[in-house]
Amino acid sequence: MASSWFLLLALYFSSVSAETEEAPYTVLKEHQGWEEREFPSTKWISTDVISNQVHNSPEQVQAFYRLFDYIDGQNSEEMKIPMTAPVSFRILPGEGTEFNFTMSFYIPSNLQETPPKPLDSTVYIEERPAMKVAAKRFGGIFISDLQYATEAAELYELALAEGLGIADIPLWTAGYDGPNVIINRRNEVWLEIN
Repeated sequence: MASSWFLLLALYFSSVSAETEEAPYTVLKEHQGWEEREFPSTKWISTDVISNQVHNSPEQVQAFYRLFDYIDGQNSEEMKIPMTAPVSFRILPGEGTEFNFTMSFYIPSNLQETPPKPLDSTVYIEERPAMKVAAKRFGGIFISDLQYATEAAELYELALAEGLGIADIPLWTAGYDGPNVIINRRNEVWLEIN
């Protein structure tokens, strides 16, 4: 399963140029190893999942395919939509060992006003409100849930030490690179600032 996931992502990101549009944000303050950011209100194409594992799971692969199909033309306009960055995950605890997570692609700025409607009933246009976050960047490929949690715990402590009111739920993760990028990868964890 991991090899097919790797192949899909490699094909996908190899077709994405260096001009990939990124979701906009403003850096409010830089700290040693992390920053405070403000994201404006934006639209994302999203899908919800329940799984015992978030990253590198069969459910993540299925969620990626659903979103990829939307940008590949399975939408109300049969429009191919360029890939954007990051692929974000909003992660909430579920029942027992389960997680509820939402996987999302940022809708390009030229389609923010009137994005094509999804044809798949499990995919929807999410109107994400403006939010402030503490964000921490780190490298690596095929990051585990444990590593994301470790990075988030470190970020939580750093932000608390600065006197910020930080929410520990939801945990946000973001990936900016496909598997064809081996070094200088950009992975992030975000924690909402109250």
